[in-house]
This record gives sequence, structure tokens and C-alpha cells, in this order.
Amino acid sequence: MQQLQPNEPFYQISQAAKLLGITSDRLRTYEEEGLIKPYRTKHSKDGKRLFSPNDIEWLTMIRDLIKLGVSIPTIRILLIAKFPANSTILKEKDLEIIELLKKLKSHIVYSSLFKHGCKPQ
Repeated sequence: MQQLQPNEPFYQISQAAKLLGITSDRLRTYEEEGLIKPYRTKHSKDGKRLFSPNDIEWLTMIRDLIKLGVSIPTIRILLIAKFPANSTILKEKDLEIIELLKKLKSHIVYSSLFKHGCKPQ
């Protein structure tokens, strides 16, 4: 059996939602907010959304930030912002958020969403 490649579109929206423990509507919101850009099939008018393992990993970090109380607009701002890495005034929760943001910014999905100086909507 061939192993799924990290950037290979595979999971339909319902499968991705189940893997993430969120709703399909929440995934659509993430897409509308510019936090993810799933692959779209060309077989139907709108195209089915397909998510890769990289997308799932990225979305897991987004979900975790939201669980920590970070809003979607704040995530969008933080993804384009510069922030201090080792500030002593940061709270433990802030440090956890910054660590997740560092992971997001180094993730392969980040470069595909924000390449060429594009910023989240």
C-alpha cells in the first residue's frame, strides 16, 4: 500500500472535521477567514474541498490556539506580526501561544497561504 504524502489532498471536509474534532462549518469558516486554502476538485461547480495531512497538522494548531482563547481575527494578525521570542513579561499562556505561532509560521501551509507578501483577508 502506498503511503499518503504530506501535501497530497486526500481528506474530504467531513473526514477532516472528524479528525480535528470540529464541524465542517468551522472548517469553512477557517477557509473564509483565510486560515486555510484546501485543494478544490474540478469535478463539480464549486469543487469538493480536500485536505492534506499537512493541512490537518496546520488546522490542529489553529484549533489549539482557538482552544486557548485566541480569536480568528487575532490569529490572522499574529501570523503576520513580529513578536518577541523571549520576553520576561509574557505569561505562560502567552508563551504557549507564541510557541504554536512559531510552529504555524514554520509550517509548509503557511508559505502557501502567505507567499508573495500576501496577507490573510
